[in-house]
Parts: sequence; structure tokens; C-alpha cells
Amino acid sequence: MAYRFANRIKELKTSPLRENASKNMELKDVISFAYGFPPVEAFPMETLQKISQKLYTEVDPETFLQYGASEGYPLLRKLVKERLAKTANLHNEEQVLITSGSTQAMDIAVKVLCDEGDIVLCEEQTFSGAVNAIKGYGAIPIPIPMNVTEESVDLEALEELLRFEQRIKFIYLIPTFQNPLGTSIPLEKRQAIYSLAQKYDVLIFEDDPYGDLLYYGEPIMKLKEMDTDGRVMYAGSFSKILAPSARLGFIMAPDEIMEKLALAKQVSDSHTNFYWQVMLAEFMQNHQFEEHVSALKLYYKEKFEAMIAGLEALPEDKIQFIKPTGGYFICCKMADDLDPETFYTALDEAKVAVIPGNVMSVAQEGYERSFRLNFTKPTLSEIVDGVKVIGEALEQATPASCKQVI
Repeated sequence: MAYRFANRIKELKTSPLRENASKNMELKDVISFAYGFPPVEAFPMETLQKISQKLYTEVDPETFLQYGASEGYPLLRKLVKERLAKTANLHNEEQVLITSGSTQAMDIAVKVLCDEGDIVLCEEQTFSGAVNAIKGYGAIPIPIPMNVTEESVDLEALEELLRFEQRIKFIYLIPTFQNPLGTSIPLEKRQAIYSLAQKYDVLIFEDDPYGDLLYYGEPIMKLKEMDTDGRVMYAGSFSKILAPSARLGFIMAPDEIMEKLALAKQVSDSHTNFYWQVMLAEFMQNHQFEEHVSALKLYYKEKFEAMIAGLEALPEDKIQFIKPTGGYFICCKMADDLDPETFYTALDEAKVAVIPGNVMSVAQEGYERSFRLNFTKPTLSEIVDGVKVIGEALEQATPASCKQVI
């Protein structure tokens, strides 16, 4: 039989990030810097066991095994709101909706706001799952050119797009510990972006899955904190600070948008896993959740510093990298006179995995010499050994082996 698929699905491709992860899981002895995963050691196993035991022995099963509200477990929504007020100074009256990870928040936002042919502006390099969410509803992701020196969106280019593109529905940004760059948009630039959104009357989707993991310095005000006219949809995730399989995220948005988001979620999956919602609410209310997050930051900071030390020992004429202040990733760029094909082949042969820059770009091209490294999943010894292999691969990709990059 000849199957006829919807136009919106024809152009979608399997996530290269998930393909890479699946491949690495099947291979032995691979040092993977490609995952965006927490390690098993980061999971609060003892606390989760205690909470689970309590649920099954002391709590009415109707609470966590029955159908629930599409908006989420009321107590968890309240606790998330309270946490945002403390950690991000978000004291507005808007409510939160519990989603299946922040990826679903983006998916239903596109579903609610975009018709086919509408435009969503994205950072030139960004999370591929968000790009697929845009394409999945027939909308068009258009990259915002980057300011090379700041590794952030070019404000003049952004205004040019806002001025001349007529069907822009919103701007998708990961302002804090960006994926894949690891960078954070400076406060002044965030204020300028918000002002442009006001000037051209467009929404902003602020995706913040890594914002809790600050290792150095002070947090930067979120775009949502600047929101005076209901212009920013703010999404967060517990995947990086609890457990990815729980699939717990949230979105905060103005009431009028929230009403439509809840409707879209009802159609999608009725509600997010209620068992895990109750688990997290219990963790946040009666256990030391913030202490757990603080411990995670110390644990990841040690790995982060090990990777930075390894990268700093590599020749500057062969590799440059961005040093973030938190998050999950470090973005590197090999020198312009090195051959990326030779470099990636050498890594494959040495069983070291990275994410090439093209995978994390809207256009899927133009970033052949960039690659993303994750430092949270590998062990300290894997970080040391893997970065050493990267240095050896850079040596193999010398100018003598250069080929024309197509």
C-alpha cells in the first residue's frame, strides 16, 4: 500500500541527537560527550524511594493513580509558582501548566499560536527539538544571525527580521546557558530584545531548562521578569535537576494564552504523568529539594572545571571554546584551516562522541567546525581521556589534510 502522510510530517527527520544517543548506548567503550543527560549518580535515589514507599502505603491511590486535571496537580502548580517567586523573582498572577518536559511546552505553544506558513524566529544555533516542533505544525523556523563576538543574537539583524517579516508569531530563545553554545544573553541585551518585541508586537518563548545550574557569578534577570504586558511565555524543566524520565516541565503564560495551551494539552495527552507530579510535590514540600539542587551544582561544577582545564591545555591555534558560567554544555570551534571530516573520523575511530554544530543549527549547515560537548554525563576520568583524544584528532586534521568543505 502507498501511504500518504500529512505535509507537516514529510519534512521532519528523526532527531540526530536521539540517534546519536541510541548508537552510543549500543556501543561499548565509547566516551560520549554527546548526551545531554544527567548521570545516574545525580538521581536522588534514597529520597525517591522514601517518597514512593509513602505513596503506596500512606496516600489515597486516587491521588496519584487516577486521571487528573490537564493543567497539572494543583499542589505541584502552587509549589512551582512559589519556587519561581523565590528563585527568579516571578511574583506575577499568571498560572503555570505542568507539561511533559519543556519540549511539550514548546510543542503546544506552536500548535496554539502558529498556522502553516507562520514564522518563529530562533537563534541560529539552537535546540533541534524546538525546530522540529515548529516544522511539525507547518510553521517556518527562521534563524537570527549571531553576533560573533558576543555569541548571541545580533540585535540589528533581529530588528531587520521583525521589520520586514509579516508573519512572525514569536521569538524562541534559550537565554540562559544556551543549547548548544552554553552562553547567557547579557542583561542589557535581554532588555533590548524585550523592547524590540514590544515595538513590533510579537511574543517571546523563553526556554529555561538549564537555568538552575549556575556555577559561577550571579543569575541574570529572566526575560519573564521584565514582562510588563503579557508578552513572554516562560518554560522550565525538572529533567536536569530531578530525572528526565519523569517528563516534568512547566509553562507560565498569560491567562488568555494559558486557556488555549490547556486545551491543546487535553488533546495531546490529557495530562502529564500524575504519579511523578505527586512525587515531585512531596519532594519539594517535605524533603530537601533545594539542598539536592545545590549538591548537583557542586557535583557538576567539578566536572565542568575538569573539562575546561583539559580544553585550555589544547593548542589555541587549533581550537577555541566558549566558557559558560553554568548549564550542561561547552561549545568548541576548530580552526578554519582544519578539516572537519578528518577530525570527526578520528573521533569515531577513537570512540569519542560529540555533537557536530550543524546538528544544532536551524539551517543544518554552516557550523561544520563547531561541536558541542557535554560534561555532566561522563566521569572525571572519561573527561580527561576524551579531551585528550579531541586534541589528538585536531592534530590529525592538520592543514595538510584539508579538503574543500561543501
